[in-house]
Amino acid sequence: MHDNRYYKILVGLAAAGLITGTWGVVNVLLFGKRATALGSYVPWGLWVAVYLFFLGLTAGAFLITILTYVFRVRIFAPIGPLSAFTVLVAITCEVIIISFDLGHFSRVWRFLVNPGWTSMIFWMVVFTNAMIIIYALECYFLLRESLVQGAQAEGTPARWLYRLLSFGKTDFTEADRQADHRRVRLLSIISLPVGLIFYGINGAIFAILLNRPIWNGALTPLLFIVTALLSGGALITFLTYIFKVDDALVHYLGHVIRFLLVVFLFLEALQFFVGYRTGMPINRASLDIIAFGPYWWVFWVFHILLGSALPLYLLSFRHESAQAVAAACFLIIITFIAVRLNFVIPDQAVYKLEGLEATFYHWRLRTDQYFPNLNEWLVSLWVFSLGLLAFMLGSKYLPIVSAGKGEAEHVEA
Repeated sequence: MHDNRYYKILVGLAAAGLITGTWGVVNVLLFGKRATALGSYVPWGLWVAVYLFFLGLTAGAFLITILTYVFRVRIFAPIGPLSAFTVLVAITCEVIIISFDLGHFSRVWRFLVNPGWTSMIFWMVVFTNAMIIIYALECYFLLRESLVQGAQAEGTPARWLYRLLSFGKTDFTEADRQADHRRVRLLSIISLPVGLIFYGINGAIFAILLNRPIWNGALTPLLFIVTALLSGGALITFLTYIFKVDDALVHYLGHVIRFLLVVFLFLEALQFFVGYRTGMPINRASLDIIAFGPYWWVFWVFHILLGSALPLYLLSFRHESAQAVAAACFLIIITFIAVRLNFVIPDQAVYKLEGLEATFYHWRLRTDQYFPNLNEWLVSLWVFSLGLLAFMLGSKYLPIVSAGKGEAEHVEA
């Protein structure tokens, strides 16, 4: 990827995004949520949708690492290190964006000294940090052999970084290699229950809210799993093509993505069918906002047309082309924020008590007027740019792809 002519363009765009987004970051740090368009009735907005977007991106990569290092599926071995690094970058972006949404950075010490043991958000933080630690260690042990070898080789890009991360080690024996693979396998085994709880808690935070008809339902946890695997799997498939790892693997993953997309659309159709068939005004109102509200185009144009119909066509009728599969996955990735926005905002845009909208008049007490303001967009741009820059620099200066080329011979069939 670092030899590709688009590398400098992407790094330049990421740097420009960081510079531009800094204005929003500074405003939020200075003024907190007063600098946003959020209110009392719509307390969760764009940043929560972006958090869920990054959450989804981690899931596909998480599944690849589990299949590779726990169940030892050889076909995924070449993208094992790439997947582990993707999980690490995406989770870091999750933590940053949700920290802005939670606000009050100066009060973190209270969370540490007086935790709420019965709070879902407390356990979300615990397992999020556990995932970061696990995947930071897993990335290190997956790359350590290449780091040690690169530190001793002349002409290695950023050789000083390799020497720093090698911690003075100058040779790498077969015993070291086997020990690191045992460590990676152990970390992956630990990450399996930790990851399942991590994703489950994130779904449960929404599903247990009784006055939210779209969130509170038996389909919500299942939709969380499917949508996460779909968006995350699409990302890994796209990266597999971009880094030219294996076109056969791109085709294989394309079939998986097509299946997940069909399942997701089926579950979404069930959600609309059951919601309308209940006849409850609150259910119908929430769904009407998604499909026929002022931002109907987010659902019909970005989600259904560009994010579902077109990718489904490419994955069904152009699946023999790795480029077409990658294009379909790219469309799914960039339009998936529409899915997250339609999940987060419309369910808050319905007044849960008749006449509440006429009781008090203030723009922060309105549900039909929320739209992310400039600061919210700038902070989101900053986080996206930071994640892109970290991934691009990591792919150039760390042996993320080259380390995967030797993985297949160490992963048993």
